Amino acid sequence: MNLAKAIGFTALLVLSSLAGCVQYFGEDAQEPQFFGELYWQENGVALIWENESVYYAIPLINGSCDEWGVIFDVEGEDSWNWKGEEKDGLCVDLARNENHVSTYTGDYFEICIEEDEDESNLCYEIHIIEGGIIRYYEDDESCFPQSNEIREPNGEYGSVWLKGDDKEWHEEFADFVEDSEDAAEQIGCQTLSYAPVYLMDQDDDSDDDIDCGMIWPEDPFKAAIYSFTAEYELNYGAAVGCFMDNYDDQSYENVALELEEDYSSNQIALEYVQDWLDTNAETYGKESFNLSAEFNISGGGLGYSDASYQPQPVDCGASREILTNDASNSSIFTIEENPHADQAGMACFTKYVEVFGLGIYAESGLSDAQVLHAADVFAELLDNDEDGVVDDQALLSRLQNMSALIPMFNSEEQDDSPALSDFMQNYNGNGESAVLFADEVDPENPGRWGSDATIEEIMHTINHIGHVSVYPEAFALQPNSSLLSEAMDEARGGQFIDHPGYYPEDAWYHYDDTTCDYECMAIEYVYWAQVTNMNLLNDTSTCDEIADEWEPCSGELLESMDVLIHALITDPQYKLPQIAPDGIYNPE
Repeated sequence: MNLAKAIGFTALLVLSSLAGCVQYFGEDAQEPQFFGELYWQENGVALIWENESVYYAIPLINGSCDEWGVIFDVEGEDSWNWKGEEKDGLCVDLARNENHVSTYTGDYFEICIEEDEDESNLCYEIHIIEGGIIRYYEDDESCFPQSNEIREPNGEYGSVWLKGDDKEWHEEFADFVEDSEDAAEQIGCQTLSYAPVYLMDQDDDSDDDIDCGMIWPEDPFKAAIYSFTAEYELNYGAAVGCFMDNYDDQSYENVALELEEDYSSNQIALEYVQDWLDTNAETYGKESFNLSAEFNISGGGLGYSDASYQPQPVDCGASREILTNDASNSSIFTIEENPHADQAGMACFTKYVEVFGLGIYAESGLSDAQVLHAADVFAELLDNDEDGVVDDQALLSRLQNMSALIPMFNSEEQDDSPALSDFMQNYNGNGESAVLFADEVDPENPGRWGSDATIEEIMHTINHIGHVSVYPEAFALQPNSSLLSEAMDEARGGQFIDHPGYYPEDAWYHYDDTTCDYECMAIEYVYWAQVTNMNLLNDTSTCDEIADEWEPCSGELLESMDVLIHALITDPQYKLPQIAPDGIYNPE
């Protein structure tokens, strides 16, 4: 069972409720008002969409736009090229010299920036919600709320960021963001980006600039790199701008600028900046370092100085009662006490097993046998030939950099699982993709459909956090992006971005969960193919049970029915596991 990421409120807001306020419109519904409206961002700059363009709008200064030209005139550069003119009491300027194509789908507006013929178009969605809009980017499921009901700001700006002296405006915007959480959850947002202004109660006579409240590394070289990482990997908002405006030592300003300039949105930010660091650190007289460890990537970064934005306290209750060892299998792994109980969202896990530097975290309601079973399966999937060495070192590095983990909970009900409640409220890392519950872990029947979901959920985690990023040309999840998406479109009888309601008769993959979007369908699809190829479904009873969802039951049938996916998952260059785990990892 997939679990939506529970992201901590700072740059990212927790998205936990399924009740929504998104205004959906049927196919025959009238297109809602969107173009020409003023939508304010958290930095006090508004965007206005027209049919083929996007414009910035900011308040007048002393009744005119002239002073903005001075603010944006960076000596030696023309990075902004501000040409704002007064319009309807605001300074308005073309945001980008690009051609936008807008389509109303009946549920949302799709906005695509037309690129050259040899480049892919960048597209995003605009969802109309109560009080404004949410911009949704499908590639990383990030979302940005903007309000059209909030008043015009009247405070002082630092560069293009509204400072804290208009405290009332910031409070109103924060209320709007919080009210947008349910809508964001329903849209499918994994992160709701919001970087509020901190230190708003500072002395008005102080000459200190607002520093965005971020905690910075003391080393200026690391601070420059962290600014990029915080903005593009951790979604802290305009962290590079905060660094350049407020960090005292600007010796490495060019590092932050170079990282931004050379970065492309189709790259994985963490891997991009780590590669840059490994290549260029010596040039600056520095040593490379592990970004994930240094910047606490799995814990959501270094955080903010405002103490009001801290993990919510949780009563672990009975979860702290550690069960005695009841494991009867011969696992080589050992259960330890949770060494990371002080990290956000991890307080109520009592059992921990380390597998190749990755963590299995379990609540007390899981027996030791269940926890060790998960550890053994995890190891078998990573070291499928059981020679004691992980089959794909690039995959392992990715999983370790993201601090991939397998959480195991007492129950799907938060009232019965303090660890689940704590994890949902407070976990702010990037290492979780799927979870396990006590009633779906059966060490006696490893991988058996309907009895043991351990292989499925751990496979989801490895694929989603690992393979998708390490081999994007093969396993990227977006439509028309990879060998996987090509194969899935054929298996489903066509390309269906949303659930089609019914599938063509010649489809053999017809997943029936209407809440599962295209990317979710792709993750489920590669799982079905892998376990089929391992012959874990090859019995009459299982075939009958899964027929409504998946037709090929054996590796032989998969090879003949779904040629594309079989070729992909058996291609040796991707090193996917071919042997079904039996729940006993016994390296030779």
